[in-house]
Amino acid sequence: MKQNSFNRFKTFTLILSIVLVGLLPPSISFGQKLKIKPHEVPDQCNADSAQIRVTVNGVGSGGILNVGLYDGPDNFLEKKGRKRTVRIPATDEQHKVCMNLDQPGTYAVAVYHDRDADRKLKLRWNMLPGEPFGLSNNPEKPIGFPKFSDSAFITGELGADIVVNLKQP
Repeated sequence: MKQNSFNRFKTFTLILSIVLVGLLPPSISFGQKLKIKPHEVPDQCNADSAQIRVTVNGVGSGGILNVGLYDGPDNFLEKKGRKRTVRIPATDEQHKVCMNLDQPGTYAVAVYHDRDADRKLKLRWNMLPGEPFGLSNNPEKPIGFPKFSDSAFITGELGADIVVNLKQP
């Protein structure tokens, strides 16, 4: 009788383990690599070339740090409005990410820490970010949807150095 109960317990434990491992997000499942595509890798930082050099503060470890570059108000913060996306593993409190520029101009940067590495920004019920998020110029909480003009900056011939402080949800 004891052996039968023990076997049921082992079976239950095995099924529970399979279910729990299947529910883990990619960033903490066993041995899974982060999905960063070759065109999403940042450029080598160089203060003597035309690039946007973004210092991101307030990053936690695990998952992916996403940095999106926008060059106008049309489709700001939408996928089709991004000029470039850079993704790196989130490992430290602060990261520096660089993106080469084709030409000087007016740009804005949006950054979020994709904690579960599913390549999507989680939103709360009120449509505010559910993961750490920040914009260039670090605008205070806007009323309504963030505007390009609140985050826009102008680059010179050698680009620009900006700082983005992630806000925790």
